[in-house]
Amino acid sequence: MVYSVIGWIWETPYVSFNEKKYVNRGFLKGPYIPIYGYACLTIILSMSIFNSLEDSFFLIMIQIIFISIISAVWEYFTSLGLEIAFKTRWWDYSNRKFNLHGRVALDYTILFGIGGYLLWRFINPLFNSVYNNITPTYILVFILIFYTLFLIDSVYTFRDLLRLRNIIIRLNNLKISFAGKYDYIFEKAYSSIMEKDEGFVKALGDYKNSLRRELASIRNKGGNKLALSIENKAKQLNIVLLKSESVSRFFNKYPKAPSKSYSYLLSILRNGKN
Repeated sequence: MVYSVIGWIWETPYVSFNEKKYVNRGFLKGPYIPIYGYACLTIILSMSIFNSLEDSFFLIMIQIIFISIISAVWEYFTSLGLEIAFKTRWWDYSNRKFNLHGRVALDYTILFGIGGYLLWRFINPLFNSVYNNITPTYILVFILIFYTLFLIDSVYTFRDLLRLRNIIIRLNNLKISFAGKYDYIFEKAYSSIMEKDEGFVKALGDYKNSLRRELASIRNKGGNKLALSIENKAKQLNIVLLKSESVSRFFNKYPKAPSKSYSYLLSILRNGKN
């Protein structure tokens, strides 16, 4: 629990500074990021293999490398699992040197290794001493309260992630159903949203006006059936976009979350707050 909170404290100011606005980092609504808790727990439990060795500069380097590897494994497979489950890669290091499939990067891995070493060597002993001096009853009450809130938070977050997955799949199916030259309807929605500073509502309004003119042109040429088909699919698109509001918080937390197959759809969702 403690290290999940520390992970949130570690990431939130860093991302907020880069984005120039407050970003409540992490999937969950509460101030904790579980991957940090699991990774730190793995590190603390596994570092016992060094207990029989004498301290030296060389040993410290080995320990930092060892912790870096543990962090990289957690980060890589968490990214992979989330992308498989929810069609989105929530962080991407593809633009950084020495990255592995964009899921981990050498500079961040080294940083996690150094930070993990400092936590294990200096901070964890302090937490242990505090923990050992707290009455067991208080610890039990605190754990029950924490995990009750954490479980509720996790259930609602998982529900929203499934909703996001379904929205992305529906958007992609709609795009496929347009087929051929009428695929421009999605592309126009994407480009107008990305290029305009007025925001999603203004961009979507312009897109709808443009679509109405296009439909009128198709009808004037005698294509009533085609125009009706496009109009129905456009209504479905609008419904899906309106439903995206409930999941937009994920893109606020991970503003650069990409998707190899659905990049323009994520751009629409990221800006979709109509």
